[in-house]
Amino acid sequence: NRKKINSIPGAIIYGPKGSGKTHLCSILKQNFDCDYLTSLSNNSLEQVTEGKSFILDNFLPGKRYPSELVMHFINQVTNKEGSLLLLSRQSPYEMNWKLDDLNSRIRSLISSEIKLPDDDLLYSLIVKYSSEKNLFLSDKKIIYILERLDRSFESIIKVIDRLDTYSLEVNKKVTYEIIKIILVNLNEN
Repeated sequence: NRKKINSIPGAIIYGPKGSGKTHLCSILKQNFDCDYLTSLSNNSLEQVTEGKSFILDNFLPGKRYPSELVMHFINQVTNKEGSLLLLSRQSPYEMNWKLDDLNSRIRSLISSEIKLPDDDLLYSLIVKYSSEKNLFLSDKKIIYILERLDRSFESIIKVIDRLDTYSLEVNKKVTYEIIKIILVNLNEN
C-alpha cells in the first residue's frame, strides 16, 4: 500500500555468478504469483497488469535490457501498482544505463548484496546436498573437495551431481581418485 508519490515498488539483489540469486528467485516464483523474465521486449509491456509482480534475472544494461524499454517497463509496473525484483551480477552503482533518470531510479531501489559463501557454509551445503542424494562423504573427502573447488553454490551442485551420477552408474563408493577426476573435468569446462 504505497502512499508516496514516485516510489518504485522494487528491490535489487546482486552478487557474483553462483551466489544463489536464481535459486532464490525460483523459491519466490513458487510462493508468489510473479512473472520471471530474462529479457525485455515490447511484448513485456503488454504483460504488465494491475498489481502484477515481476522478477528480472540477469538484469544488466545491454541488448537484453535496453534502457528506454526498462524505463517504460518500470513506469508501467509502478503505475499499475505492481512490483519488481531485479537480480544482477552488478550493484546498482556499477550499472551504466544510457538514461540518467534510469540510473537514478535503479540506484534508488532497495538493494542487497549476496556474497560468495565461506567455507563453513560450503561445508554445510555439501553435507546437505550430498545427503539428499544418499551420497555420504566423509569429513576428509568434503574438506578435500572444498580445498579444490570454486567458492560458489553452483560449483558445489555440479560436483555433487557428478559424484552422484558416477556412484549410481558404477554402483561403488566415491573415492579420492574419482573426486579428483571430476574436479579436473569441472575446472576444464
